[in-house]
Amino acid sequence: MDNNLTKQIQEWLDTPVSERNISVGAEMLLKLNRNRILYQNIIRRGVKMMGKLEYELKKYHRMRIDNKTVADVVRLEKEVMPKVQKFVEEEPAKAEHAGKREDHDELPEEIQALWDENFEQYAKVKALFEELKAMANMEPCDRYEKLKLLDEAESKYRKNLADYDAYLKEKPFPEDKDDKEDNFPMDPAELAKEINNSRKYISSNKDKLAALIEKDQEKAEALRAKMQERVDTIQSAGVPFSPDQQTELESLGIIFK
Repeated sequence: MDNNLTKQIQEWLDTPVSERNISVGAEMLLKLNRNRILYQNIIRRGVKMMGKLEYELKKYHRMRIDNKTVADVVRLEKEVMPKVQKFVEEEPAKAEHAGKREDHDELPEEIQALWDENFEQYAKVKALFEELKAMANMEPCDRYEKLKLLDEAESKYRKNLADYDAYLKEKPFPEDKDDKEDNFPMDPAELAKEINNSRKYISSNKDKLAALIEKDQEKAEALRAKMQERVDTIQSAGVPFSPDQQTELESLGIIFK
C-alpha cells in the first residue's frame, strides 16, 4: 500500500474547501477506483462535485488508515457475513434470557451489566447485518465502515457473554489448614479460560455426538466421556447451564449433578 498516497489524501481532506485543488483530488481518486468516467465528470463540473469527491476520498482514506485494501475488505466480508448470519439465527433465544444465570441477581453489578448490555449489542448486530445485506450491490469501500462496526459489535457480544458465563463468585477457604493446601483455588483467569474452553468443546462436539450415537456406539461413548468431563468442570466451578442447554445435553446422555 502506498503510504505516501494515504498522506496526500489526508492533507487534501485537511485543506479548507475553498483552497482544495479539484484536479489533484480527482487524480488521487482515479488512482484508487480506476473510474475514469467519474474522474472526467469531476474535472468537467468542478466545485459542484466537491461533496462527491470528498465523500469518495474519505471512504478510501478510512480503509487505508486501517491498512486495508479492497481485496482485504472482500475477504473480511466473506468471513464476517456468514458468521453473523449464523449468529442472528441462533442467538434470539439468548436475547430472550434463555441463558441467564440462576444466580444473576447475586452477581456484582458490573457482571449483571454485561447481560443487560448484550440486549443492545444484539439489536446493533442485527441492524448492521440487515443494512449490509441491503448494500450488497455497492462497492467494498462503501460497505467497509458498516462491516467493521458489525465485526466489532458481534465480537463484543460474544466477549460479554463469555465473561458473564465465566464469572466465579468468591468462595470462602475451607477452615481446615490441610484442606486449604489441598484445595487451594485455581487462578481465576486460568479457571475462566478453562471454563470457556470447556464450553467451546461442548458446543463444537454436541452435533458430532448425536451423529455417532446413530452410527458408532463405541466412538459415541468415548466422545460422551470427554464431554462429561467438560460439563463436570463447569459445574464444579459453580457456573450454571441454561435449562435448554441442559435438556439438550441430557438427551445425549450427559449427566448433571
